[in-house]
Amino acid sequence: MKSLLSFSFKAWAILLTDDTTEEHWKSHVAEIFPRCPLCGSKLLEFDVEYGSMQDYIYCLECNAKWEIDWKGEDFKIEYITLVETGDVEKYGLKGEKHTPEFWQRMAPQTKEKEVIRETQVIIKVRCQYCGKLYDEALDVCPNCGAKR
Repeated sequence: MKSLLSFSFKAWAILLTDDTTEEHWKSHVAEIFPRCPLCGSKLLEFDVEYGSMQDYIYCLECNAKWEIDWKGEDFKIEYITLVETGDVEKYGLKGEKHTPEFWQRMAPQTKEKEVIRETQVIIKVRCQYCGKLYDEALDVCPNCGAKR
């Protein structure tokens, strides 16, 4: 009974490690591939599985598909190959292997809009003749016409 429990615990620990490794790889791929190089979309799906023969990146916007080529024991991404172009064919790159840096440079740059709202302070003064408030920038009261 003790050996069965020990085996089950070890198998669970291996599964946990594999899941953690997959999540680490997916986040690594997402950092390298933050947007689609063809259409600029951020709607990407990463099919990265521990022990799989091939891993893929899918753009859910233009339906493009890339294949990831890993290198070495630390699984650094060596190349990414455009396998399917989906709705967009850009520069005739289908089937070509390129470094992650190449694909990052290809991604259309989108500018984020920054909205700055300025608040305007209007100082009011009270007319000494009629008692109404008016804008300090005015030289005469708009109500009675008296000069300041």
